[in-house]
Amino acid sequence: MQQIGEGMTQSEPSQARGRDRRVRIRADAMYRIHEVSRLISTYFDNAMAAHCITRAQWNAIMHVNQNPGATQTELADLMQMGRAGIGKMLDRLEQKSWIERRPDENDSRVRRVYPHKDADTLFAFMPEAARRLYDDFYAGMGDAEVEQLHDALQTMRRNARLALGKDEPGPANGPSA
Repeated sequence: MQQIGEGMTQSEPSQARGRDRRVRIRADAMYRIHEVSRLISTYFDNAMAAHCITRAQWNAIMHVNQNPGATQTELADLMQMGRAGIGKMLDRLEQKSWIERRPDENDSRVRRVYPHKDADTLFAFMPEAARRLYDDFYAGMGDAEVEQLHDALQTMRRNARLALGKDEPGPANGPSA
């Protein structure tokens, strides 16, 4: 290798450029993940506005639907919210007859949260709305590309949880397939 300056060889600048490119691509990918997440939220907000429900309310209803009978504390943990915040959210959802709270059979101090039968109307339009979102956001991508993206994001999610000292989540913390 040819000496080109204080201890640097010809291959070191190209290695540095390679490292710089690697960092740039990773930083750009991370930014794009954030940007796509924000765009999904905006798309979702627009779809939900027609049904007079906010993203936060929908998120709460989805967690209640996926975890019927969960306590307010369990839902707060799942949604990464404080107990007071989730309590106010559940109050609003209960007023709209989208959820109901029932006393625990073994401990009358505990109230368990269930989807209300009237919430079925919210879930009725979701398959078509989800299909439209998938068609729009995955346009131009084949099934193999979507599967590869899914696997890469699952790996990133696992790595992030480990880096934050969190145990791997159970199935209630998000879809895995």
